[in-house]
Amino acid sequence: MPCPQQVRTLGTRMSVLGRIGCGLGLGLLGWLLNLAALEVLPGVHLLLGPLLVLIAAVLFGPMAGALAGAVSGVRTLWLWGHPWGWLNIILEGFFVGALRRRLTPLVSDALYWALSPLYFLATYVLVAGIPTSATLVAGVKQAMNGLLAALLLQVVLLIPWVRRRLRPLIPLPLTDMSLGRAIGTALTLGAIIPLLVVGGAEGRARYISEVRQVDEANLHAARVVANEIENSLAHARHSVSRLARTLSASLSPEGVLPSSNFLEGELDALVTYSPEVLNAYVGSPEGVALAFSPRTDSAGRPLAGTDFSDRTYVREVQRMREPLVSDVFLGRGGIHGPLVVTLAPIRREEHYAGYVLAAVDLPRLRRHAHAQIGDGQRRILVIDARGGLVFDSAEEGAGQVRSIISTPLARALEEVGSKGTGTYEAEQDGLTLVRVSTLQHFGVVEVPPLGWRVVVQQPGTRLQRDVERSYFGLLGTMGLATVSAVLLALAFSRTIVAPVQGVSHAAARLAAGERTARASEAAKDAPRELNQLAETFDRMAWQLSRQLEAIERTSREKDAFLSIASHELKTPLTALKAQVQLLRRKLGSEHTERLDNVSRQVDRVTRLVNQLLDASQLGLEQVPLQRTRMDLSEVVRRVAEALVSASPLHALELEAQPLVGEFDELRMEQVVHNLVSNAIKYSPTGGTIKVWTRRLPNGEAEFVVADRGIGLRVEDEEQLFGRFERGDRRELTGIAGIGVGLYVSREIVRRHGGRISLRPREGGGAVATVRIPADGEPEHDHHDPHPHQEEGRG
Repeated sequence: MPCPQQVRTLGTRMSVLGRIGCGLGLGLLGWLLNLAALEVLPGVHLLLGPLLVLIAAVLFGPMAGALAGAVSGVRTLWLWGHPWGWLNIILEGFFVGALRRRLTPLVSDALYWALSPLYFLATYVLVAGIPTSATLVAGVKQAMNGLLAALLLQVVLLIPWVRRRLRPLIPLPLTDMSLGRAIGTALTLGAIIPLLVVGGAEGRARYISEVRQVDEANLHAARVVANEIENSLAHARHSVSRLARTLSASLSPEGVLPSSNFLEGELDALVTYSPEVLNAYVGSPEGVALAFSPRTDSAGRPLAGTDFSDRTYVREVQRMREPLVSDVFLGRGGIHGPLVVTLAPIRREEHYAGYVLAAVDLPRLRRHAHAQIGDGQRRILVIDARGGLVFDSAEEGAGQVRSIISTPLARALEEVGSKGTGTYEAEQDGLTLVRVSTLQHFGVVEVPPLGWRVVVQQPGTRLQRDVERSYFGLLGTMGLATVSAVLLALAFSRTIVAPVQGVSHAAARLAAGERTARASEAAKDAPRELNQLAETFDRMAWQLSRQLEAIERTSREKDAFLSIASHELKTPLTALKAQVQLLRRKLGSEHTERLDNVSRQVDRVTRLVNQLLDASQLGLEQVPLQRTRMDLSEVVRRVAEALVSASPLHALELEAQPLVGEFDELRMEQVVHNLVSNAIKYSPTGGTIKVWTRRLPNGEAEFVVADRGIGLRVEDEEQLFGRFERGDRRELTGIAGIGVGLYVSREIVRRHGGRISLRPREGGGAVATVRIPADGEPEHDHHDPHPHQEEGRG
């Protein structure tokens, strides 16, 4: 390591000058490492120097880290053409050095990069004018540089030999690192480095492959356009040659052309049957149009008589015996803008009588070229032999003839020749990322008979985006590898602390009701302290099991007492009921109201006793079902109408669909009675009790009781279906009940193989829902002591 003399002699009291010297030395080493920058994408480089910067920051403080960043980052000024990446390295070294006594290098560096988007926005985008997408790639790449260096540094500082040598300089967060974090850091680094090396090579190979595919696609499109141009011009030349031969045969003995009407008819036929021709005319030897098709220009002026004698092709065609094609020029005579024509001489032996000319439909060729553009990223240019731009797919309806001479494209075409692929920079800029973003990949194919060249080009940004997606895919893979490494580290850590986990698992099983859960077996090979912990846990579990058995025994005795007491109470209540009926017959009508009140109170006590008896029998599993085939909806109707009719403040809204199935009529009547009476009881101000039954699509029978009473609280969910539980709400004051109705109802429904739930009703009140298989199921198939519950009340 650098500066061993200072480490041994000064330790933690190293002088400022010594720290600066170490920072300078580490910065020089970082600069040397940065000379071997790896280009992962065009204009994007992976640097190794940040490792030395972070070493300086963590061991010697923020000033040493900033100085090391300033020295090692000089290389980036040449690589990237701007100072903002260099300044970023300086700031990273200072930031990590400032937090070294509070956070680990990885955490502090991650915090720095979490804050860095503001820096990149202010410098790369706003000041340097680098596109946002390129800025994102550069930012992610630099963050990866820094985080990888921080991760590597943490692993290096975990090596015992290094820790012994640098102990006075290692900050507290690294000296007090947990075993799990140390294992996770090492495994993460071991997963990332091979992936980074292989992924970098694969990314570069993929970029080369993408370039090859783009070049092949450009060449193919250029060949297609060149063939279309060659075919169109060949057809146009054939058409004008044929018409020239026809007119040559039609010359008078004196060598005079036929009448203008005849010429116009022939020209109309040529234009009509030659889709690649825009217009055509027959010119005199002097270059004056004798007949035109179409006859007039867009303003309605006749075109016959237009003088074209200044055109070069007028002089050239006089010497020709075969058709020729002109270079691009600015048209007139009904066509404005760049124009290419094909023409053929009219001759009889040596006598030259004029020429036939057809203007090539360049917009049609441009439309055909557009069909080869595909996704719109390609640009197709057709260049004549003199460097004139015949047409450009990116410029519709250009009004002047342009030349590519002395442009970057012309220089690139000179290097490529008549056929091949290449690249050129559309703009020259000092910033590497900006310069690379203007890179154009092109393919060129020559049209042999003319010397024209078809150029198909694509911007490098498209290829850049494809590679960037691959790059971000690599980062995603690295992220998955990191997560996998962390999970592996956790698994390894659990193996180390397996005895503690054994105690924890035993405690969880004990909490779930497994009273035989013990931890000694898991900790039998553990150190003494962990073994003692497991033994203590086992003694506690044994004592807890004994206490639970005592509680359960007491509960069974309580259930037995309730059952006996309920049976004993039913006999005098029955006798009391009989005496009331006897007194009703013997006494006069003046005592009827009093006897009715006594009868109601006796009925109420009887119901309470029956509920207590049911609760105790259910707790002792002594209530078998007596199933018969019946219509459950009739039970619901009968009980609901009887209960609501007895309450003057309430009204019943009933919708009953037949629910025929195997049910215990007495017990289901008890469930309906409990739910409807609850709805009445907990709606003390009155209102409508809504009851409906229906058969669900899965074959279950469902009946629902809804009220507009005091409603429910979600926090009462667990206790309201328990025995003797009614909740602790203030609204329950003055409402009678012992809290066993819902418990009994739930157990009866459960024994039918169904489930019962309570939930708040929208707008106020509560809704009780019972769902039972219509054909019934064995009771032992539904022994879950905690059936499905929703919001409830007692």
